[in-house]
Amino acid sequence: MKGVYLKEPLNVLSCAVQGRPGRSAYEIAAAEGYTGTPEQFAALLSGLSATLSAQTGWNGRVNALLELLDNRVSDLELAVAALQGGGGGA
Repeated sequence: MKGVYLKEPLNVLSCAVQGRPGRSAYEIAAAEGYTGTPEQFAALLSGLSATLSAQTGWNGRVNALLELLDNRVSDLELAVAALQGGGGGA
């Protein structure tokens, strides 16, 4: 194989093909029914991380409550089964 020698350095960036620009996130949201301004949309996106963090915290608390309730329901089911199987005589 024979090498090719260039007189000038090859600019790799100039070899990239730029496609047609697409719609912005705001334009897509507006097309789907978002009615706020671009500035309001940017503020909404900038606060999204904090909102998701808070949501994750709430999810952890809800999961803990559900686990506690599930354990209590299981305890009640066992108590009812014991009462039903005990024959009712003291």
